[in-house]
Amino acid sequence: MTEGGNHFDAEAVARRLWQIDGLTVSQGELLRSWTHFRAGGPADLLVQPATGESLAELKKLCVRENWPLTVLGRATNVLVSDLGIRGITAILSPSLGGIRCEGEALICQAGVPLYEIAAMAARLGLSGFEFACGIPGSAGGAVIMNAGAFEGSMSDLVARTAYIDALGEIRELFGDEHDFSYRHSYFANEPGAVILEIEIRLNRVPATEIYGRMADFARRRYLTQPLDSFSAGSAFRRPEGYFAGKLISDAGMKGYTRGRAGVSAKHAGFIVNHGGATAQEIARIFSDVRRAVFDMEGVLLQPEVRLAGEWEGDPFAI
Repeated sequence: MTEGGNHFDAEAVARRLWQIDGLTVSQGELLRSWTHFRAGGPADLLVQPATGESLAELKKLCVRENWPLTVLGRATNVLVSDLGIRGITAILSPSLGGIRCEGEALICQAGVPLYEIAAMAARLGLSGFEFACGIPGSAGGAVIMNAGAFEGSMSDLVARTAYIDALGEIRELFGDEHDFSYRHSYFANEPGAVILEIEIRLNRVPATEIYGRMADFARRRYLTQPLDSFSAGSAFRRPEGYFAGKLISDAGMKGYTRGRAGVSAKHAGFIVNHGGATAQEIARIFSDVRRAVFDMEGVLLQPEVRLAGEWEGDPFAI
């Protein structure tokens, strides 16, 4: 999510941001060390809010001053341009990463990694979140895209979401107000919104059952997914009536490599950085795969990975 766009003096803005309690600020930091793709250029300013209050104050200040703000969460499903990101870039994990338990509910700040939520739920004997134990995203990002795996999804569990709206005001959504569907939520149409925390409702069962399911899911992921490669998880959404990975394999693109990036030889649904690939090289693999599948089947795959930063046109275009 990016907003704003007037003249941006990074040094002057940094001085203003340092006045916000609980906000860490750095200038010109390369984003490739933060993203799961291990690619991307510098952020004019990189900030990490330690509290919801500091994030809300940051948001209000950006709205008031018309400063560009990009929120990456854990940067797990994002491809950052080699040119970097202008303005302010906010990383919410690990700084905004608290969890607390209230009965059979877990209240999770936006930057909490999903595997930490799954681990805590298991320790407490709370079931329902096992499906997410191997998803690399954060709580906030998982709600935005209604993340799911192994027939489970965030839509099954999320009871409440606190967020900052486009004007900087804190608001809440409950239940059906989230408008969940496949890889979609209310926030898909609210690009100016920033999630603060979520509440998930779980069920008490013996912890041994929970750990057993988590172990099974971990084993299945290990056998089928390139967990040792730099990737952003599933590269494409599932097209209606098809499976993206099978289409990519049938098009002869499984294991395809061009430059320092390619399609995983273990799972065709993953695009990977083999080491040292630029964001442009990775984007080119997306384009090559989309073209191959379209030429074979007439299906235009939609990327599940989102773009951030300065790009010339659509780098995923075919």
